[in-house]
Amino acid sequence: MATVTVNIPNTTFVSSTYADNNFSFYPLMYTGMDSTFGNCVSYMQFTLPSLPVSMVDSAKLKFTVIVKNGEEPSPIVVNRVTSAFLTSSVTYNTQPASVATTSLINITTSDLYKTVEIDITALVNQWLTGIFPNNGIALQNLDGSTLVEFGTDNIVWEPYFPTMELTYSNTPATESSAVCFCYAQLAHLLEQLIVLYPGLTLYVFLPGISPWWISGIPYQVYKSAEGTDGGLFLLSGDEYVAFPLNAIAALQFETGTAVYNPAITYLSKPDFPPGCDTNIVTAIHEYVSTLSGEVLFNVGSNIRSTGPIYLNQYGLIVQADENGNDPAFIPVTHITGIAPQVTPSTDEKKEFSSSNKMESTPPTKIQAAIQL
Repeated sequence: MATVTVNIPNTTFVSSTYADNNFSFYPLMYTGMDSTFGNCVSYMQFTLPSLPVSMVDSAKLKFTVIVKNGEEPSPIVVNRVTSAFLTSSVTYNTQPASVATTSLINITTSDLYKTVEIDITALVNQWLTGIFPNNGIALQNLDGSTLVEFGTDNIVWEPYFPTMELTYSNTPATESSAVCFCYAQLAHLLEQLIVLYPGLTLYVFLPGISPWWISGIPYQVYKSAEGTDGGLFLLSGDEYVAFPLNAIAALQFETGTAVYNPAITYLSKPDFPPGCDTNIVTAIHEYVSTLSGEVLFNVGSNIRSTGPIYLNQYGLIVQADENGNDPAFIPVTHITGIAPQVTPSTDEKKEFSSSNKMESTPPTKIQAAIQL
């Protein structure tokens, strides 16, 4: 493992009370509600270093808490800035737009004069892979009442300077085997679905028969402390449900709610070591590339997906119409059959349509071969 520390000298905050003033010269970043400055949002920019890998194992923002008022914890969320700005000139009236990420930390009074860490691995990997441009970060206090002040480079004492710590494997884990690459490809996709389809209901189809699907809002790809990549996928709903990546047979958003987003990227195929998993993964990719028209994929025990092949990536297949409507994402690790479909006559189409009408709630592209 290798670690790189990135300094963050370009910092500021904006103030609703002094809406036309820039505070990049201040020794502290104000985040939250202050009696003098009003509502404050902190901003920072940094340049990512050149790395020998396309994704990092972890990325952590490190700040020192200098001020924290209020007895209750202050929830500080990391926002991804969506347009260009300069910390040296931005004001409350000119601040750029931003969107919240899943990176959040609760600051308490016990954190005073201590360094706290915020995990922003997913965001940094989205920058590294080109999903989003690196326009910087905004820190926002969600409670609307308390204030947190973080040290900046202007505070003079170096131990209080903000930094970002990047950790990566010298040899990417995706090169270890073809199957491990398939899971890395799936984790890479899931991290993007969380960001690109916020709030949409996703159906996770499973290889067993009870249950054969669970739905919820994509929430997190979870990586263990010893892991080199994500191992669990979490959906949120009435409660959180976690799926091992090797238990995901297919994915599709609720019918009529999603169109394939061309911003989605995929990992490039490494040189797989010889072995039976390489034989299977590469054979599926090569064979599917020869197919056209409607194709039926049997997946797991009782799942099938029928439609045109929209994308054929190593480890992952996407089915959708030519406009990308209702994309179905199919990891190759649970495919049990691939069957090109003969175009039926008009009468056959009517019969097929009426006899396969779905009455259940899951999407209609992917369906159960056994109705439960």
